[in-house]
Amino acid sequence: MQTHRYRSSQVFLHWATFLLVAVLVSLPYADEFYRSMLGSRRNVMTLHKSLGILVLLLTVARLLVRWRTPRPAQANVPLDHAARAGHYLLYAVLLAMPVSGLVFNSKPLDLFWLVQLPPLPVSEDARQLARQFHLVAQYLFLALVAGHAGFALWHHYVRKERVLATMSFGGARQ
Repeated sequence: MQTHRYRSSQVFLHWATFLLVAVLVSLPYADEFYRSMLGSRRNVMTLHKSLGILVLLLTVARLLVRWRTPRPAQANVPLDHAARAGHYLLYAVLLAMPVSGLVFNSKPLDLFWLVQLPPLPVSEDARQLARQFHLVAQYLFLALVAGHAGFALWHHYVRKERVLATMSFGGARQ
């Protein structure tokens, strides 16, 4: 069955992930701003790590929903293949970033200040490799997000394909 919109569950998961990632990414860069609200750098990083775990869980949920749900119809097969590749790269980074953060974390993780998770039992070499990946992959992720948004705008405004409507709230599914 071909559809013309994503399901509301997919739209919710997409935009929830976007909002969480926007805050998550901003935390280390706007440390002073967040420190004034959260009281310490440790609290800023607790929130960063906790949101990372939440993004990991949301991404797994998104993949499960995506594999069980038909995608909106695509008119251009080569562009559809490129879009799929871009989406899978985004998903891969959305999974790899929190995992690499967990691997390089050497202290217990206070998950939203509610429960403490011990650090993963990995070697110091593995921690350093994960740390390097985490720090470099953030730039890959930002480039992928910029490309994702740019291509969505290009499809919508240049090609007049109403692609933004497929990932918006409201309106009837066709």
